Amino acid sequence: MITSSIIDVPKKAGLPDQLGIDAYKNGLTNFINTAQTPLTIAIQGEWGSGKTSLMNSVKHDLCDSSENFQAIWVNTWEYSLLSDEYTTMTNIIQGVIGSVISILEKDKNQNVQALKKKASRFLMSATKSLIKTGTNMATAGIAGDAVDALWEESPGQSSLRDLHAELQEQINTCVNKDEKTKGFLFFIDDLDRINPPVAVQILELLKNIFDLENCIFILAIDYDVVVKGLEPKFGKKTSQNEREFRSFFEKIIQLPFTMPVGQYKIDKLILEGLQKINYFESKEIDEATGKSIVEISHQTVGSNPRAIKRLLNSLSLVKNVMYAVEQENKPSDFQQLINIGVFSIQISYPFIYRALERYPDFENWDEQLLDTFKIDKLDEELKEQLSKNEYFDEEWEQVLYQLCQRESYLSTRAMQISRLLNTLKSLIEDNAKEALGSSEDSSVGDIMSNAIDVASVTSYDDTIEEVKPKEIHKSHFLKGLNNRVSKSLIALAKESGIELQYNQKRVQSNLTYIIQKPKHRYRLDFSIHPGAKDYRIETRYECWYFIKAPHKSFDSNLNEPDALAIKARERFNSTLANLEQLDKELPEYYDFNHGIAKNDHHNTVVMRMNTRLPNAWTFINEEENQKEFANAVVKFLKAVDGIEIVN
Repeated sequence: MITSSIIDVPKKAGLPDQLGIDAYKNGLTNFINTAQTPLTIAIQGEWGSGKTSLMNSVKHDLCDSSENFQAIWVNTWEYSLLSDEYTTMTNIIQGVIGSVISILEKDKNQNVQALKKKASRFLMSATKSLIKTGTNMATAGIAGDAVDALWEESPGQSSLRDLHAELQEQINTCVNKDEKTKGFLFFIDDLDRINPPVAVQILELLKNIFDLENCIFILAIDYDVVVKGLEPKFGKKTSQNEREFRSFFEKIIQLPFTMPVGQYKIDKLILEGLQKINYFESKEIDEATGKSIVEISHQTVGSNPRAIKRLLNSLSLVKNVMYAVEQENKPSDFQQLINIGVFSIQISYPFIYRALERYPDFENWDEQLLDTFKIDKLDEELKEQLSKNEYFDEEWEQVLYQLCQRESYLSTRAMQISRLLNTLKSLIEDNAKEALGSSEDSSVGDIMSNAIDVASVTSYDDTIEEVKPKEIHKSHFLKGLNNRVSKSLIALAKESGIELQYNQKRVQSNLTYIIQKPKHRYRLDFSIHPGAKDYRIETRYECWYFIKAPHKSFDSNLNEPDALAIKARERFNSTLANLEQLDKELPEYYDFNHGIAKNDHHNTVVMRMNTRLPNAWTFINEEENQKEFANAVVKFLKAVDGIEIVN
């Protein structure tokens, strides 16, 4: 069934095993079914890894279907809403005890009045004790102090010891009466959504109250949460005090069970999800596209089911938006594939996504990007070390490495992120080979810019430290530029012996003309780039297959026999001299630069003319400025005429 969204809720028991981990669930269930008590099991896994779904399945098998155990399910997050810390603790204790009493009361012959009285007295005592000890979990770190206070007896009140003994007697009576019932299973969910110090307090209280025969606790909590919760008491975890953290965890938890995320059938989950939301126009995902999707997902959302569902829902939303806006020109499967990559980065690596928002052309990242984000430049020794690593041997990859040092999470995944961007770069270059001579957007910067524009629909990060760029609707501006200068530009070019053609169907990041020469066709692209202080209209001339590229260095490739035979160096240097002269002739708001890329074992040469303006719309709305701009473009084309394929 086609749907527009994937529901992000824990899997209900009995539904198909999408992740392929039923064997692990069955192993855990069989262990619990024959385990000695008391026992506490921690289901460990990061946010969204499926802990609640696993507990649902265990509850279904051991409590709902077989009735081997009585089930107590406590969502700690619900008890913590709009409550302070000690109220959260007493609410949870009250909720657990109340659930036990409800089960015991189903047997009309079991007298639970004594338990009710002791529970009521204990809760009164607990509330007073917690307030008295001032359990400010965020600063005090006194988990043990609060629990110790509850063991003390007071006139007219029950201590934890009294309640513990009464609970044991009542639970034993219940189990002994019914041959089918092996005991009580307590499912404590969402502890990792509570303030960690409070979660640790709750763990210790539950342990002390319900460390009972015939009782098994199954807690959804990760070891990292326990570590954070104990920091007020032990300080930051180091190699010197790590044992203290581990000892506390092992005192509370007898058995950790880590979610087997490495065994998840994520490939199937994401590919079936894309088909379910009818993401691709062709509906069927071919083998090559499927392989690329899986590779991107492994390098970003990984094995986290919740992150994958968020990705699928984001993609479904923007697909529907794009189809509504572009009713005649639907995005291609290639564009949809790149969108998957960009949305995955937005979800998994927000800081890298911010860098791409500012500088989409990541293969040309340089130290300017580091300056923008106020990040220290790489020292020469580190550059030398990185140059020996295939994922950091280019300048843009080294800038990426330095960006990743901003956050510990990113620094441990720097190589993974480099692989991801190189995967996207390869996909874009392969598509560009097919788009040569056409007016489709094809460069890394253009394709990424288009995808980032699409992804902005679901972006919510407003922690931008650098100066924000001005805003402009790129497509509207470029269409306006074309309406104003197209006729005069084509006419002026023809007078200079340059055949310009315009047949673009869809204007996104580029306004594209084709230059027709005797043997080959070349692209002339116009794009608009808003900065913090001005706008930059970029005029770009691109020549693929300028020379063969057996070496990494463009200069070395110019010395190859094939390059010498076609006088590639002379033509390249002559073009640079032409641009230097043109820079002197044109107004100061024009400047020039060039770039060298490697595509399909050849060097691509890109020549650029930049027009920097305080207000781009004001500039092109004036007829004199339109004439000036068209003349500058033609002069630029004449200057770069020597950059062409010779064969």
